[in-house]
Amino acid sequence: MPTRALAPLALLAVLSPQLPAPPARAQATLPAPSGDPLRWQQLPAGSAPSPTSGGELQWQPLGERRALRWQEVPADQVITPEMVGASGPPDPAELPEPTPPALPVIRNLARGITVNGEAYPDTGLQVPNAFAADPEYTVSTAITATSRTRSCEVPRGGDWKDCADAEAYIDLIPFRWENGSLGFQWTVQSLSGRNQGTGQFAAQSLGFRTAINLGPTTGLAFGGEHVLQLDENTDLGRNFYLVVSQAIPLQQRSDPWLVVATAGIGSDFFGYGNNGVLGATDCLSGNNISSRSFPDGTDCYWGPIGSLSLQMGPQVAVGLEWFGFGIGAGVSVRPIPEVPFTMSFYLTDFLGNVPSGIEELCTSDPCEPRLYGRFSMSF
Repeated sequence: MPTRALAPLALLAVLSPQLPAPPARAQATLPAPSGDPLRWQQLPAGSAPSPTSGGELQWQPLGERRALRWQEVPADQVITPEMVGASGPPDPAELPEPTPPALPVIRNLARGITVNGEAYPDTGLQVPNAFAADPEYTVSTAITATSRTRSCEVPRGGDWKDCADAEAYIDLIPFRWENGSLGFQWTVQSLSGRNQGTGQFAAQSLGFRTAINLGPTTGLAFGGEHVLQLDENTDLGRNFYLVVSQAIPLQQRSDPWLVVATAGIGSDFFGYGNNGVLGATDCLSGNNISSRSFPDGTDCYWGPIGSLSLQMGPQVAVGLEWFGFGIGAGVSVRPIPEVPFTMSFYLTDFLGNVPSGIEELCTSDPCEPRLYGRFSMSF
């Protein structure tokens, strides 16, 4: 038998002592391919691989050898361990800007609104809008002032403050839902007791307001101001109203420009004089300024009311309103971003004796322009 054929038997004898020893000639030293002799070494018992069930070792060819391919790179592209240690984690990918909703969500905030939760200026000074209250706000406070009441004339050399007037309002909205709200209003009409007239902090009254959003930009509200009069000094009317508001976004963004329109009907102050074209109803009690038998008559007249405003983002708005007792036009601003504080300045009686019927209250003919202001803060 050739020497090359006996080599496997010699290896088997060394690796497995349990098998019979091969012939002595199989232990010959065979030359390695390189010319150096192969060196065989006895393994400890039990460390050899176990034979197969057939008593024969199974030989299996190795996989195809693949040579490593080395490629030279420029020195400035070599990554060193120092570079890996000094480098931080990769910057996260920039997230895309969220797409603003096709229609913003409009809610009420005193005489103003919120758009997608952000406070906007007033939509009107006298005419309330119809949106449900923003659920994030519970209380709104406001002071409404006028430079001069219609029936007051400043004497020559007198102080204009003798004819100025102001009221304080507190709106409390304890019931707020996603698309509806119910709140109450407390009014103090006399803040100063000027000219030895109505005493300071007199003419207090209570009102209410309930509203529902029919859609993201449409609201419906019913309410009343100075409904429950706590004394006989209130002379701002018992003013019920039913209004609907529609906001029209001019941009698709989170803080868009808007046109906000409000229309409806209102009583007493809203239906004063020739504006009471819709007729009269009983208004629960006397002291109604539109009653033909003021102050004892319990009747009050109803008329159309409305407002239109252009909201130029969350800080500036211009508006025009018809509130029965007169016409107003002006500007509303929020001077401090992120703070729901609003200042509004409106001019009224700038068309003279319009609406008709107010001339009997004025100290001049035609009626002279007067300035209204409103300062509100919400929490």
